[in-house]
Amino acid sequence: MNEIKNKIVTVEQAVANMPKTGTAVFTHAAGMPVEIVKEMCKQSTKFNNLKVFHMLGLGDGDYMHEEYKNNFRHITNFVGANSRNAIIENRADFFPCYFHEVPSLFSNGELPVDVAVIHISYPNEEGYCSFGVSCDYTKPAAENAKMVIAEMNKQMPFV
Repeated sequence: MNEIKNKIVTVEQAVANMPKTGTAVFTHAAGMPVEIVKEMCKQSTKFNNLKVFHMLGLGDGDYMHEEYKNNFRHITNFVGANSRNAIIENRADFFPCYFHEVPSLFSNGELPVDVAVIHISYPNEEGYCSFGVSCDYTKPAAENAKMVIAEMNKQMPFV
């Protein structure tokens, strides 16, 4: 547990340490790291066309708004309600592929992961965290990332 405690930082510090360019991969759907995304928008001027991959992201998708077009570039293989305008207005990129193919994009380097921005449970008694409701492509993204930033949430189920 001490190893985990030594790695806990504020959301502001975590985002400040993110690379300003490259590719970030967000947890999928209900696992979207909400507080980190909000902080990325607050610190948006530090980013220079950071590519952000996720499939379905629940919520507003603030980083895809027009005002952040020079800071973030969304890339996805699934167009949802919050990404549709960004795709139409050429502020985001769509590439067709099946869901089951996404993990191999990370492991074979076709989509390099500079930072995996994930959403996890708090550690259990043994110090283990869970990907909770979204372990799909999140685990291979984290395994292949140069950096992992995890938003811990007491509401995330331990699966």
